[in-house]
Amino acid sequence: MKNARKIALTANLTATAVALRFIKHGLMGPLQFINIPGIFALTAGTLLGPLTGFLVGVLIFLTSDFFLGFGPWSIVTSSMCGVIGGIAGLLWRKRATSRVEVLIISFILFLIYDVSTSFLLYIPLMSPMEALIMGIIGLFTPVMGGGLYAVGPITELSSSIVSSILIGKIKGGEIFVKE
Repeated sequence: MKNARKIALTANLTATAVALRFIKHGLMGPLQFINIPGIFALTAGTLLGPLTGFLVGVLIFLTSDFFLGFGPWSIVTSSMCGVIGGIAGLLWRKRATSRVEVLIISFILFLIYDVSTSFLLYIPLMSPMEALIMGIIGLFTPVMGGGLYAVGPITELSSSIVSSILIGKIKGGEIFVKE
């Protein structure tokens, strides 16, 4: 029964994130202002452990990209989302945390995700140092015709705030899966 519950929760977290990503994409297009897959990967890791956090992170991107557009980026983004979900599971699964800690560490995890995915996607096109610099600079360059600046840090902050609220509720006992 315990495994069935864990599988059902894993499927629910994945499906909910995929549906929310479709809604966000339908309303805003590809503009990134919140990392829904990352939020759910961190939540899955916190609830069910690092392996499930990794699995949910990978499945969200692979499933949604199948419909939104699958490409080489899908492997990179899904893998890195899985990595941050796994790290969250290692950090928060079995110990008490504060919302401030979750806010700060999730911001760092989302920043690592953002820079590393850009870095890995730029590597075939330029030297590793140039790829790293472009990955960092890309967080602050204008998008949407030059009207939006610093979309990277805005995405990290909004995703971290939502993660800290959601994980705070989970760890606070309001939504917690007992083993």
